[in-house]
Amino acid sequence: MTLNRRTSRAMPVARIALVMAASALSACSSSTDPAASAGTGAATPASVEASTLAGTVAVGAPMSGATLKIVDADGVVVVSGLAVGADGRYAGVALTGKAPWTLEACGHAGSDWTCLSSVVQSAGTGNVTPLTDAVLRLAGSASAAGAGTVSDAMRAGLAALLADAGLPADFDFVTGALDAGSRGGYDRLLDAVGVSVGEDGKSFVQISPRLGSGNLYLESGGTAMGALALDPKAAALPLAGLETLFRNMSASLAGASACAAESTGLRRSLAADARLTMGSGAPMVGPDAVAQALCEYFGSGDDGQSPMWGSTMVSPKLGRCDFSRAAPVCGVSFALRSPEGEVSAVGAGMGATYTGGTWRFVGDLDVVAIRAEAKMQRDRRVDGPAVVDQYTRALAFEVPALDGLACAKVSQRDAAGAAVTVGFYKRHGSGTPDRLSLWTQDSFSNLRSVDAAVGTTRSTDDSWIALPEGAEGDAVIRNFYRGGRTVQVDLYADAACTAAFQVDGRSRFEVEVAGVPPVWSAMPSLPWPDLTPATASALKDLVLAGSATGSLAAAWTLPRGGLGIAESYVCSERACGGDSPARIGVRTVRPGAASVTIPLVNSSTPLVADGFRMLTLGGRNAEGSGLQSNFLACPGVAPGQGCQ
Repeated sequence: MTLNRRTSRAMPVARIALVMAASALSACSSSTDPAASAGTGAATPASVEASTLAGTVAVGAPMSGATLKIVDADGVVVVSGLAVGADGRYAGVALTGKAPWTLEACGHAGSDWTCLSSVVQSAGTGNVTPLTDAVLRLAGSASAAGAGTVSDAMRAGLAALLADAGLPADFDFVTGALDAGSRGGYDRLLDAVGVSVGEDGKSFVQISPRLGSGNLYLESGGTAMGALALDPKAAALPLAGLETLFRNMSASLAGASACAAESTGLRRSLAADARLTMGSGAPMVGPDAVAQALCEYFGSGDDGQSPMWGSTMVSPKLGRCDFSRAAPVCGVSFALRSPEGEVSAVGAGMGATYTGGTWRFVGDLDVVAIRAEAKMQRDRRVDGPAVVDQYTRALAFEVPALDGLACAKVSQRDAAGAAVTVGFYKRHGSGTPDRLSLWTQDSFSNLRSVDAAVGTTRSTDDSWIALPEGAEGDAVIRNFYRGGRTVQVDLYADAACTAAFQVDGRSRFEVEVAGVPPVWSAMPSLPWPDLTPATASALKDLVLAGSATGSLAAAWTLPRGGLGIAESYVCSERACGGDSPARIGVRTVRPGAASVTIPLVNSSTPLVADGFRMLTLGGRNAEGSGLQSNFLACPGVAPGQGCQ
C-alpha cells in the first residue's frame, strides 16, 4: 500500500439522448407506455399526473455522499441536488412532466468520484447503478431495433454471475430489489463486476470480473465479445463480512487510544500476514507493525499536521479477488470520510482476506507492491485569441526496485488472449533507486522499447510509458478493453530478462490497471474542466515580485461529470515538480467545490508580465485514471503557439 494525497469531487453529467435510451431500457424496466409494452421498441413520451419514485444508488457499496438529478423527456428538471441517504436510498420524488425520465446520480464509489445514469418509464422503483448506466450508454447511439439485443447480450454475458447472486436470467437492473451494502442479491452482482464505458467510433462498455475470469465487451448496436466466468470458490465467499471489517476499523479511528487498544483497536482487524508499504521505505510486516504504522499515520494525517481521528471508513468497493492462495484475497478501496464529510483516498493497492471464517485487512494486495494506472493530460493556452490544446496519454507502471531484481516485463492480452509486450523496466545506473525505470529506445525520447536487448533507461524512477498518437497507441488501449483490464508482470534477476526472480515462490503477478486512456480521437471529449473567463484573465495578468506573496482565485466548470478534482497548483516555470521553487502555490480542493483560492509564495525570481505561468487542476475520473488539466499563459510567446 502506498499512502496518497486526498481525492474527491466532480459535477453532474450531461443528459443522454432520452427517447433512444428509454427504448433500450424498456426490456429491463416497467413501463406504462403501450408501444414499449408491446415490444415495438420506440416508447412514445406521454404526459402523466404527478406520482412518486424511489430507489437505490449503489456501486456494490452505497454511493457515498451522492446527490440525484431527474430530468423529464423535454429536458425539464424535475429535481436536482436531492441528497441520497447513507444507505444509498432515496424516496418520495414526485414525477412531473413527460416520460421517460433520466436519473443522474453523482457521488463517491470508494474514493473515486463517479456519475451514473438510469431511465424510468413510470413511477415506482428507479435504481441507479453501473449496470443501468452501461445499458443507457449503449442505447444512446443504438437503433431502437438493436437496443433490446444489447440488453440481452449483457445479461447473457453475466449469466454465471446472475446465478451466483440468486437472480433470474431476465433480472431487471432498474426496478429489481437492491439493498446497497448487503453484499447479496443485486448488490453481490454489482460487487462481482467492474464496469467501464467509452467511445471508439461508437459507444462501448467493458465489464471486468471481480469473482472469476473472462472479459465482456459490448458495443452499441448489439456487438458482444466474451463472457464472465465465476471461480468455483466464489460461491462460498460471504462478502457481507466486509462491512463488519470496515465498521471495526472505523471504531479504531475514534482516537489514538482507540486505535492502539489491545483487544478492540486496529490490530484485531489485521491479518496475520499483513504488510504495508509506506512511501519508498521497506514494508511493515505483521499485524503489530502495520497497526502501529497506520495509527501513527492517522494521528498525523497525510500532511503530517492534520490528524484524522473521528473519521470513518467508507464502505469498500470490491476489487479483483484471487482464489489461488490458501485463503481468498480481494482488492478493496481504502478511503476515509472526515467529520466534515470530505472523502479521502488514503492508499491504493490494498486487500482483505477471508481466513478462519472472518474478513481481515491484509494491507498490500501483493507481496510486490506493483502499481499500474492510466494518465491523461491536456495543456490549454488561455491568453490568446484562439484556444491551443495539446494532449498526452500514458500508462504508468511502478515496480519497486527490490534487492536482486533487475528487470520486469509488462504484458497485456489481446482480444484473442495472446500476450502482447507493453514494455520493459530495468534499473537505472548503479545506485539504489526506489523503482525500476522504463526501458526506452534511446536516451533522449520517451519511446518504449519492446526488445529487452535493445534500449536504455533515461533516468531514475522513469515510470511513464507515453502512448503515441493514432493507431499505435490505440492498439494498446483496445487490447485492454477487448482482452481484459489487467497486465501480467514477470520479474527477472538479470538485465537480459531471462532468469526468473521469485518473491514468495512467484515470479509472475497479475496487476489490475486503474483506468485506461481513451483512443486518441476521444481525448478531447474527456471531462476536462474549463476555466471561467475571469479566472483565465486573472492567470494571464498574474505578476508577482520576487519573494512576494499573493493569491489566485480560480473557478471552473465541468461540461461533463465523472471527474473528481482533488488538487490545484500554480507554477512560474514549465518544469514544476512537487519540490520545485517554481511551484509557487498549492491548494487541495474540497468535494463539491467549483472554485478555490490558492495562496502564492514566490521564489526569488520575479514573475513578470510577459513570463510563463500555469494553473493545474488534477484529479481522477470514475475509473481511477489520473487527469491533469494545465492552463497556461505566456504573453511573451506568439499567439497560436504552445507555451514552453
